[in-house]
Amino acid sequence: MAHVPATNIRSAINIGQIMRQVIVSGKITRADELVFLRAMVAEDPLTPEDLTTLRQLMQRLDMGLIKVVE
Repeated sequence: MAHVPATNIRSAINIGQIMRQVIVSGKITRADELVFLRAMVAEDPLTPEDLTTLRQLMQRLDMGLIKVVE
């Protein structure tokens, strides 16, 4: 994955789409995790919809429904 500055992360990719893909597949990669971390600290805030999806993703991680894969 190419380096994307944190301030441009929202314009470079669709965070919500990636999060929904992780929820559906039940798998998250380290690259996905890095994208989410960068999005959370970006100057451009997450949308309310993305925040809801992120909460769902985190709940599924806590319940063991999503596996971390390499």
